[in-house]
Amino acid sequence: MGQAKLRGNKEERIGQSKAKRQPPETGLYVSTRKPLGMRFVVEDVIFDEDEEGFFLVQLIDKASADDMSVMGDELDPDEWFALVDQYGLVKTRS
Repeated sequence: MGQAKLRGNKEERIGQSKAKRQPPETGLYVSTRKPLGMRFVVEDVIFDEDEEGFFLVQLIDKASADDMSVMGDELDPDEWFALVDQYGLVKTRS
């Protein structure tokens, strides 16, 4: 019984931490994990008015951002947060 209670508490904390995650702002994001210095530009964040908490992140790698012939990617919240967690993405000021 103690195990189940502990597991439930951990699941609640995980759920709460995910609920506190906010959609990204537009701008440049840089990786802080390997490969270090990888750069992505969040070009737009589109919110779904019908589904609370759902958004799409439109991004492209920095090297291709000025090339109009290159298509970027569109990520849902799960994909965005997985990318952030995997590479330790942080928003930069420039």
